[in-house]
Amino acid sequence: MVALYVTSMGDGVGNGALCAGLGRRLMADGRKVGFLKPVCASPEGVTRDAGIMKQVLDLDDPVESLCGTSGSAADMAATADEKEPPWLKEINAAFSRVSRGKDVVLLEGLGDVKAESDSARVAGRVVDALKARAILLVGGGADVDPDQVVAAAKMLGDGLLGVVINAVPERKMESIRTRMAPALEQNGVRVLGVLPEERTMYAVTVGELAEHVGGSILNSQDRAGELVENVMVGAMSPDSALSYLTLKANKAVITRGDRPDIQLAALETSTKCLVLTGGTDPSHGILSRALELEVPIVLVDGDTVSTMEAVEGVFEKAAPYSDKKLERLDSMLQRYLDLEAVRHAC
Repeated sequence: MVALYVTSMGDGVGNGALCAGLGRRLMADGRKVGFLKPVCASPEGVTRDAGIMKQVLDLDDPVESLCGTSGSAADMAATADEKEPPWLKEINAAFSRVSRGKDVVLLEGLGDVKAESDSARVAGRVVDALKARAILLVGGGADVDPDQVVAAAKMLGDGLLGVVINAVPERKMESIRTRMAPALEQNGVRVLGVLPEERTMYAVTVGELAEHVGGSILNSQDRAGELVENVMVGAMSPDSALSYLTLKANKAVITRGDRPDIQLAALETSTKCLVLTGGTDPSHGILSRALELEVPIVLVDGDTVSTMEAVEGVFEKAAPYSDKKLERLDSMLQRYLDLEAVRHAC
């Protein structure tokens, strides 16, 4: 049985997503996969993060058993040099429970693993105690010095399997591949993959968007699972509408129900749904075209301004791992990650 510890140099870099993706890929290979969040910062985190992973990985374990211990990295680091600090005993016990009958246990570690940080000291103890292999995630959106990555990687000791540079914007992909990755390799840090930024992973479904704004889906309800990556407001002149609406793909367009000109322009671009405000039903022509293209129309009673205000925060509340997101995540890992190295380690 192998423990695979996934941690990161910052928060929100994708520890959970990588655990979910690797877990499902290993399950597809026939492995029995378990999960543990060794350190849970809060009870809410246990319910949310562990509950999501329980569903994604189809685990039988009760949610509360998927957390090793609760507390702050600072408090744990204060006793990290002890032979066996109490928090490490709790993590060991939890690991023994969730690892029964499993081939691989994925461990979602803390963020902020940097040279000499509290999180890094705790992570190093956990990796050593569980004899885990460790993957260090590095966010590709910020400017990170390769020397800082090397220093953070060394905190994970001999258990380090490699580094994954995640969510790299297209404009930075060439620089990361040709400069940063080779610099890490030259310093003895294996680069397991360079993953591009993927807006799909932050998207919201049409159904989630409709619920969030208090609207009802008029047609093509079977397309409620389509993913919306952007939201645009259609309030311009008909002459400029088409050129404006082509600027973003896979979008929801919010416009007044009495603006068929804007609605038609939106339907001729990459639009996942129309959100019509003011409680006005679409014209017969618009509805027919939407049905033909299988683009759902969401009716909202409020005006455009209040609907836009309601949209704020919808992406943060989206389900993190819908079926379409998991499919895209699996595709990305197969294309950009050295899965053979992970399989060999497991």
